[in-house]
Amino acid sequence: MLLLKKNITVSLLFAFTIFILSFFLYLNFSYMGETDKNIEELIFSNFVFVIMTANLKILVLYLVVGLMIGSFSLLLGIQKKRNIFKFNMFFWFIFWIRGIKLFPQLFKEQLYNKGESLKFFQIFITDFVPLFMIYILFLVTILVIAVHNKRIPAFFIVAGLCLLLIARFSVAPVKAKEQTRPNILVFATDSLRPQSISFNGYHRPTPNIDSLFSRGANFLNAKASIARTFSSWTSVLTSIFPPEHHIRHMFPAQELLDKKWQSIVGILGEQGYDTSLVTDFAGDIFSRIDFGFRHSIAPHLTLQNLIRQRSLEIHYFLMGILINPIGREIFPEMWGMPLFMDPYYVNRETKRAIKRAVKERKPFFTVAFSSNNHFPYSSKYPYYKLYGNRNYFKKHKYCKDDMMKVYSGSSLPVRDMQQIVDLYDNATRMFDDNLGEILSFLKRSNLDKNTIVVIMSDHGESLYENGYGSGHGDHLRGEFSNNMTFGVYSPYEDFNGLRVENTVRDVDVAPTILDLVGIEKPSSFRGESLLSVMRGQPFSGLPAYMETGLWYSIATPYIDDRIRILYPGIKELLYIQKDSGEVIMKSKYENTILKSKYRALQINEFKYIYMPGDEKFREEYYICEKSVNPEEIDNPEFLNFKQKMVDMFDGAFFLDEKGFIREINTGSQNVAQPDKGTVLEIGDDRAAR
Repeated sequence: MLLLKKNITVSLLFAFTIFILSFFLYLNFSYMGETDKNIEELIFSNFVFVIMTANLKILVLYLVVGLMIGSFSLLLGIQKKRNIFKFNMFFWFIFWIRGIKLFPQLFKEQLYNKGESLKFFQIFITDFVPLFMIYILFLVTILVIAVHNKRIPAFFIVAGLCLLLIARFSVAPVKAKEQTRPNILVFATDSLRPQSISFNGYHRPTPNIDSLFSRGANFLNAKASIARTFSSWTSVLTSIFPPEHHIRHMFPAQELLDKKWQSIVGILGEQGYDTSLVTDFAGDIFSRIDFGFRHSIAPHLTLQNLIRQRSLEIHYFLMGILINPIGREIFPEMWGMPLFMDPYYVNRETKRAIKRAVKERKPFFTVAFSSNNHFPYSSKYPYYKLYGNRNYFKKHKYCKDDMMKVYSGSSLPVRDMQQIVDLYDNATRMFDDNLGEILSFLKRSNLDKNTIVVIMSDHGESLYENGYGSGHGDHLRGEFSNNMTFGVYSPYEDFNGLRVENTVRDVDVAPTILDLVGIEKPSSFRGESLLSVMRGQPFSGLPAYMETGLWYSIATPYIDDRIRILYPGIKELLYIQKDSGEVIMKSKYENTILKSKYRALQINEFKYIYMPGDEKFREEYYICEKSVNPEEIDNPEFLNFKQKMVDMFDGAFFLDEKGFIREINTGSQNVAQPDKGTVLEIGDDRAAR
């Protein structure tokens, strides 16, 4: 009994000490490496209870782990206090370095960013220590202790229980019987460019996408109306342009979040489909708005959940133990961690959603949306080592650093730019391999012959081409930011690897899917079915409307000769609903934000861009993405694109007497801000005019 008390007590005290040290050494409230004193002050002033309860839960888990380690030390016959202490140190250490190996971006703030010895310790683990050696070191150490203390059976017990902390069990195939109705799988990732797919000519391979596209059809110029996730997915699922659905940025008013939408999800649900969605951090929009999915797994973006995520994220030693499915069950907020983005969980829940539909004898419409290609482009092991220079040891080694900083594309060193492109390509290959895993699951489940697969992204990504910076949604120049991946494979007919170069739009995705399964689109859908195009019919392209998203600071977008209407930075623009933690745009800024948007109309190689300022506006004309002087254009239709854009939204857009594009006030911009007592101001960073 005394021995039991000694083992457990030492282990619990060790775990408690790690908790205290982690809490006081690392506590801050950053997001993807960005910190802000105003936001930290707001959190500590108004959410102390959330911090306390989050850390209390974390402390309890520390103690549970301590109890487990104490029990292991008892089973292995470790008796002396110093040896129990050493065993605890070894156990926490081995899982910590395993975590560093698997997800180095999670630990870079603790190690790599500190410089000197800590930086090179992380490099040594990630670049030179094989993962299997970490496991062998653990097993050999446990075996030596067991042999020395003559507790051989205890070795197998401890090793078996520890296996549960690292195991990832696969989802068994469903053994489906033949179905008569087609299933639909939308397999998507954030920010994937069609130009980064090897089937479309890229130099790095994407074999699983290529395999589908070689029998399907894909669109090289599918345009996202707004290159931001919330707006783009709304256009995809409702087949309505942003000026009509009014989701114009990531922080829409509550009335839009509560709206009942007519979407492809609801239409397929009415036709007997089991509709499900699985997503991780970039898909947090789906927990805020109801598109009609019967089943949904998505993180929820609220300040309280961000606090819970960050409270857990700083406990680096505990995170090493939580990198497993059990950890996700205990802390579901891990779904929303950008630096712990792991598509394994999206794939696992996608398989489970498919199995559920088959068992219920329903066709499925399943959307699997991962954050692979979203910045900071942080891939798990072994993908972060796949491409790139092994001798690169600057700040972008494991993921893109300084997410909100302005990189013009000309001021950033070429070596850094190439490293960021390599990180992005690592993420693309990870997405492709996860697609291969899902396709294998469909085949083993006898579902491959009646499942339509749509490969897509919500928008594209600029990666420093032509000095246009990186990211998406900040400007309309170039072919990358608004170009979404969109390709379709159908087991019912071979589209012979068709590549469609003429313009299509995000609003055309839903009508095309409905046409593939023989369902008529509703009158509210603005998009067109592309099925006839996929079958080889002549196609002259569709007019694609595009606009910029919300600028997060007064310094964007990433172009030197910009003209823009200034409005405050993000902290001043937003407020937080005190009870729910929802982050909402202040209604008083909605009109200014809409007025300031850059807008574009593109038909095939011809693109017109309108950029307003306070007193004047700038117009740009591009042919094949090369700027042309309007005086040299002899195409009257091209010169009339501005009017065509206005005519697309008759009744909503008009040209004023000075030639500015104006919008009639509709949608959320007329909603009053809630009473001051129910909201929290984030800060004041208004732009000087």
